[in-house]
Amino acid sequence: MAEPTRPHDKLFKGLLDQPGTAGALLRERLPPEISCLLTDDPPELLDGEFVDEALQGSQSDRLFRAWLKAGGEVLLYVLFDHKSAPDPGVVLQLLGYMVRIWQRYAGGKTEALRSLPPIVPLVVYHGAAEWKVSLSLRDTIKAPEVIKQYQPDLRYVLVDLGPIANEQLSAYPPLRAGLLALKYSHRDGDTEALLVDVFADARDVPSLFRMLVVYATTVYPGVNPALLRRAIHKVKPEWEDEMLSIAAREWIAEGVILGEARGEAKGKSDTLLRQLRRRFHTLPSQTEERVHAAGIDQLDEWMDRLMDAKELIDVFGIDPTH
Repeated sequence: MAEPTRPHDKLFKGLLDQPGTAGALLRERLPPEISCLLTDDPPELLDGEFVDEALQGSQSDRLFRAWLKAGGEVLLYVLFDHKSAPDPGVVLQLLGYMVRIWQRYAGGKTEALRSLPPIVPLVVYHGAAEWKVSLSLRDTIKAPEVIKQYQPDLRYVLVDLGPIANEQLSAYPPLRAGLLALKYSHRDGDTEALLVDVFADARDVPSLFRMLVVYATTVYPGVNPALLRRAIHKVKPEWEDEMLSIAAREWIAEGVILGEARGEAKGKSDTLLRQLRRRFHTLPSQTEERVHAAGIDQLDEWMDRLMDAKELIDVFGIDPTH
């Protein structure tokens, strides 16, 4: 998929911008011992993005303010990691983002620096590979305990969509629709049946329904006008013509962007294969096919991993012959 569209990023941000969805996500996914401290007021979206520019193709974020029953506020930082496999550097990235948030909050004022609000980081991940990255910064530091006690620590809440049953993604239908669509962007399944479920949960939210139609046409292979029309007809037949028109415009735009991106992707895939052969010599045919089929973001990620890789599995995150 062409990088400029950033479909996962667009859907995730658009989803959390829908009334009620951010509150549902935080209420359902924060640890109970934290959520019970919060008032019932909806969280307030704060301006600003903190993701490094180099990572904006694979991460996006939202910062919210919530209020404590006992008084005071807490900042809830939601990082959406849409790489296909988890990145061991995410805990250091979170630390950097949190420092930036505190710095912006304090604005260099002495009194503010003496009374910083707590930040609870929450990572939402929808890649296919199992999340095996530590949830704690201190756990990644190799040192005797007597030294570790002087090291900074950071823990984050992980929401890995993969192991969560579809019906348990959320009790709030609009949020469940978006999370379900994101979950299957990296997984195989019955696309038509999936879209029926996704659209059914968004049937009362036209703006979200439109976003999901665009996402489906952009991300899911095999989605065509006939399949899309059938899925919409089963849920909201009166919206068929409008939604097919939106999808058609997206397909046209995607064709233009994709045509421009294919040349760049081919160059990167050829370079990656050349580097892989130089490092590992003979490559399985499945590996070559996978590289040729990958998009620009994925190729960039594999090229970065290759720098430190000792085996092919270090590059691809899973057995590259599968």
